[in-house]
Amino acid sequence: MKIKHIFTDMDGTLLDSHGVLSDTNHWAIHYSTLPITLVSARSPIEMNDVLDTLQLSTPQIAFNGNLTFTQNQFGIQILDKFPLNSEAVFQILAYVSKEFPKLSLNWYSLAHWYTNKQDKGTFIQKALTGIAPRIKPFDGQSEIYKIMIIGFDQNDLFQLQNQLNQLEIPNLSIQQSAQHYLEITSNKRTKATAVQSILDDEDLDFTQIAAIGDDQNDIPLLKVAGLAIAVDNADSEVKKHVKMVVAKNTEHGVAKAISAINTFNEQVI
Repeated sequence: MKIKHIFTDMDGTLLDSHGVLSDTNHWAIHYSTLPITLVSARSPIEMNDVLDTLQLSTPQIAFNGNLTFTQNQFGIQILDKFPLNSEAVFQILAYVSKEFPKLSLNWYSLAHWYTNKQDKGTFIQKALTGIAPRIKPFDGQSEIYKIMIIGFDQNDLFQLQNQLNQLEIPNLSIQQSAQHYLEITSNKRTKATAVQSILDDEDLDFTQIAAIGDDQNDIPLLKVAGLAIAVDNADSEVKKHVKMVVAKNTEHGVAKAISAINTFNEQVI
């Protein structure tokens, strides 16, 4: 069965290690005859520059599946959303601030990135995304979609994840998305279930899509995609769930994947 829609992760997959979209990947997507959706842990504001460059009119997926939207010159149109419970946000922010004060604590609404202090983590994230955080306590007035903790000691992140799990706060997904990042979102959506809603609208099924990724949070989507592809810098566990490995993200892996998808479609009768 031919591939009819491409879904690709951003950081570590489409973008290089500095969060930059290469010209090669840009033009591969621009000239693609297949619709392409970005599926990211990022917030819409952190996806904005790349979406502006690519001029994609297809639905896009943010916050690890908990927000689906389209973007045009007038802003974004929300198609589906699953923010965190405000009480859970208060509890998590207070707990991390008290028990793990050295970790970088960040939380995201639809339009803003908030933090309790400027530190190494926020500096790196600002350099990666080009977005600056607001230093402001959580007041419960904004819908929060993601809490992100950045740490440079793996033991700290591992200990925090275990302790948050022991708090048994309902309806949370707590996962390490990259070496220094722990992300907390609603468990009501994954990247795969968000993609499912798009496929329902397009009258497609998972056998008709290609998915490209690199990290643990991409696995649910890669496991169900008709053609699952990993970039060569992907986590070894991720590579167990794909049919194809292409070049690294720093070597235009998504462009190579799109070329491979086109070849695959040409061979399908």
